[in-house]
Amino acid sequence: MRRNLFKCYFAVMVIVLALWVHEASAAEVLTIGGQGQISWQGRVASDAAVDAIKPEYRSPFDPQVTEIGNTPSDLIDFNNAEFPNSILPGQVGDGQNISTAISGRGGGISSPTVFDISDAQLRGSLEQLITASPTGKAFERKGNFVLGTLLVIDLGGRFGVNQLRFFPRNTVFSSPGTPFQGDFLKNFEVHINDGVILTKAGNPIWEFYEGRMNNDEAVTTIDIDPPRLLRFLRLRATSSIPFEVEKIQIFGEGFFPTARYLSPVVDLGSPANWGQLRWLQSLVGQGDKVDMQIRSRTGTDETPLTYTRKRVGLKDAQEITLSVDNPDQPLGRREYLKLPEKGGQSDVWERGSVRDDLEHWSPWTSPYSLVDGISPTGTKILSPGPRRYIQFRVDFLSNDLSASYVLGELSFDYTSPPLADALIGEIFPRDVAAAEDISFVYALRTEMQTGEVQGFDTFELQTGTRVTRVERVEIIDRNGVTVVDHTFAEQEQPTVEGNLEIASITDDAFSVKFPLIVEHGSVLKIYFVSRVLSFSTTFEGRALLAAEEAFQGVIAGDADLLAEDDISYKSDVTVLSPSVNTGSLIGSIALGTPVITPNGDKVNDQLVLSYEILAVVGTAGIRVEVVDLGGRPVRSLFDGLGQNGVYDAKRLPALAWDGRDEHNELVPPGLYLVRIEVEGDARASATVRSFGVSY
Repeated sequence: MRRNLFKCYFAVMVIVLALWVHEASAAEVLTIGGQGQISWQGRVASDAAVDAIKPEYRSPFDPQVTEIGNTPSDLIDFNNAEFPNSILPGQVGDGQNISTAISGRGGGISSPTVFDISDAQLRGSLEQLITASPTGKAFERKGNFVLGTLLVIDLGGRFGVNQLRFFPRNTVFSSPGTPFQGDFLKNFEVHINDGVILTKAGNPIWEFYEGRMNNDEAVTTIDIDPPRLLRFLRLRATSSIPFEVEKIQIFGEGFFPTARYLSPVVDLGSPANWGQLRWLQSLVGQGDKVDMQIRSRTGTDETPLTYTRKRVGLKDAQEITLSVDNPDQPLGRREYLKLPEKGGQSDVWERGSVRDDLEHWSPWTSPYSLVDGISPTGTKILSPGPRRYIQFRVDFLSNDLSASYVLGELSFDYTSPPLADALIGEIFPRDVAAAEDISFVYALRTEMQTGEVQGFDTFELQTGTRVTRVERVEIIDRNGVTVVDHTFAEQEQPTVEGNLEIASITDDAFSVKFPLIVEHGSVLKIYFVSRVLSFSTTFEGRALLAAEEAFQGVIAGDADLLAEDDISYKSDVTVLSPSVNTGSLIGSIALGTPVITPNGDKVNDQLVLSYEILAVVGTAGIRVEVVDLGGRPVRSLFDGLGQNGVYDAKRLPALAWDGRDEHNELVPPGLYLVRIEVEGDARASATVRSFGVSY
């Protein structure tokens, strides 16, 4: 696309390492792209302690066909002059005929109304229509049944199209031996489809674009102005006049509206734990019609695909995943491709299916937040660990030909060796009342059998809201013997009592320290009191080794028997509160004092308001104001969007009301009301509390 058709907006995001040094100072940081250790296409810096493996993927057009590379259909630009060392969707160049690459993208051309020639002849005649060079041949309709002839083109994806052109021999390409320049299409219709508006069966619902009667252009040009995002085009002959077509050319402009990048499979050499993921992104054009989806997956071997073989000639033959030459090793792609697709009499084995390896690889995660990912702290990697291999996928999406995201680099931190082979965690109870103090126990069981683990001495738990108190820590060894059982007397932080410590309590998490745990089968139990403010709350935890500042996430599962009604197969780290969906969106409310005296003596000078918001999905509109007994507004304390959680003067200083109205005048003494209104997607709630003002 011409550079003067759009303006580039490039905002360089600088990662401020100092803001996350506590979390990742001992961790290794690996960067893909930019000036990192691994380039986008898998080149590894000479001083890097990691390796990169070319990614294998199943073809989007045929899942039984596998390919190697970083970009299915070759739609990613790795060498953009304006954004060096970055990736972004490719663009259709000026004068580029995009029809010549249809077959490589899984598209094609067909003529479903032609029955008077063989399939092989028809296929050959159609395929030459979209080749770049002349062949001396043409798609000819010079006998009967010309009326209604269809040529249907599938571009293999959505592209910005601005022109369709078709012509007979001896016009664009000189061919005196085939002087059929007069046999061009005289009467026709052009229909288009964007690849989105389809029938339930997936067929295009055609839009009429242009029709011509008595066309006098041998080289027929149909301008599509303004350019359109299209996938399918259909040309229909509307008379019986004989014609031929030597070439059909389709020209376009703009970014490819969908483009996928697959990172190399990063080999860290040994199992590692994942920390935070960050990236640098910028934007070309306007951002309201574009998206970029970044996902990850992790594995224990080099390829996320499973190749299989099966016996020739056996009905319902078992598919075997192991190598023929090395039966203790998995069947690899190279050996798989040497097998016949369909075995003959002299063959023992033939190819089986190819499928995603969900035994040794995790599925792709949901997309990471584009807001969190560019923040200094980044976003937590959701794929399981510890694992040796990690891979990323980036999908660029756009509904604007002149707009796209640009990805400058991907960085993530990791630690190796892991703290444990695995940490299995669960919480109990898992079904509780909302907005009430609940006594919870979180249990963590260790798997440490390889000998290549460090152990841990700290555990951090995300609670969603500030815990009421941390009560007790218990450690039980593999034989069921309690080696630590301590009840905290104080809740100040840090609270050091013997060899245990409440290291921190924040608004949405807490952490405790204890003697180093290095034994396989040990169980750590943490007892605490907290509140649940939403229908579903996940208590995410991670273990840390404080001296090394190493970390490891938790896998939900059966850690221990936590109560008589703790059913093992229901073990999880998620707590449900179904009642939250039937009650008010507003939980407990506290005013600090029933009467404020704003006279400057620093005693009850302010109304210190706090309240809980419950069961909000996403965000809700929240309005908090002081009104008089007649309902007339006195002072607005908060008016904006918010999520589930506790709102208080520490988070929102405006919730500490000083007795003054909107004009900064002290209000008269008397009774007043605090009114809280919450407007969610599905329902709304409101409540009031009274208090007094005295001098």
